[in-house]
Amino acid sequence: MLRCLVSRAIKRGLVVISIGISLHVGAADRLHVPALQSGKAVDGLLLDVTYIGSRLVVVGDRGVILLSDDQGQTWRQANSPVSVMLTGLWFIDDKIGWAVGHDGVILKTLDGGENWTLQLEGKQLNSLRIAQFQTLVDAGGDSAVPDLPLDELELYLDDALIAEEEGPTQPFLDVWFSTPQEGWVLGAYGLLLKTTDGGEHWSIYSHRLPNPDRFHLNAILATRDGLFIAGEAGMLFRSLDQGEQWEALDSPYDGSFFALAEYQNHLLALGLRGHLFISSDNGDSWDQISLATDASLTSGASVENKLMLAGLGGLVLSGEGLQALSVKSSADRRGWSAVAATLDSWVLVGEKGIKRLSIATGEVQP
Repeated sequence: MLRCLVSRAIKRGLVVISIGISLHVGAADRLHVPALQSGKAVDGLLLDVTYIGSRLVVVGDRGVILLSDDQGQTWRQANSPVSVMLTGLWFIDDKIGWAVGHDGVILKTLDGGENWTLQLEGKQLNSLRIAQFQTLVDAGGDSAVPDLPLDELELYLDDALIAEEEGPTQPFLDVWFSTPQEGWVLGAYGLLLKTTDGGEHWSIYSHRLPNPDRFHLNAILATRDGLFIAGEAGMLFRSLDQGEQWEALDSPYDGSFFALAEYQNHLLALGLRGHLFISSDNGDSWDQISLATDASLTSGASVENKLMLAGLGGLVLSGEGLQALSVKSSADRRGWSAVAATLDSWVLVGEKGIKRLSIATGEVQP
């Protein structure tokens, strides 16, 4: 059983609730062994999907990356340089994109997902953390976070040293870029990194979040009003200056959040056991939306006034408006980790591959 749940709930491992990252034997090998080409990849564990231009891109277990140029009717496998689980995707345009995953992996493509290069892996991540926190400790603090005590930075350094002993094991769980140069990745144990050169170099921002317990960070979302992060234990963070300074928001509950979504200029936070919350004031306050399900919610997408939410146990909720969501579950109860919208379909990926549903009718498409 995979031991790292979803952060869009299955996304980080399916079935287990809470990210329990285990030490992986052979992690270094998987970092440098290309993903196996397999005709069965389309039916395996898939964790994220995005639609860019006219192409669908999907990532999943064992380094699998899939492409479709016909709205998801047929799929082919792209070249992937790693065999680790890939958990998140973001494209800035129809050519340039990034994928993140376990063992500190960050991949980049310049050709719409056909080919990928390894930008960062776990050993480099561990060295980066040690070097940056050692520099900050030696300097007596970080001027960007003047209220952060020195002993807290020393704890971050201790954590980095322990991580180096454990090896390249820490996963990234989500990624977002604002431009081809500036972007963010986040993950387990409060990992937060920023780049200003398209991923060639990264800086650690973990200590800039008010997250002293190092709760896992599961999702990042940009709106026109700010940048938001959601994590376990009800953690919600907001930045109003493109990520330089972060504040913790008052959370509406103590359970984990697995995803964030925007719907008709409202912010949605998706969590455990059917917990769905909406904010109409940029995260200052939240109201719960009652749903006829106790399945954990993992992902959301919208097209105009139509909304789709996906979750564990085969759960899909769709409709026009939050008060008019119909609840369906697939007969095999396979969990969904992510959903994206194409021209006419919702494309769901998860525990046993891919499913397409008509946006207009909700019916399964071949």
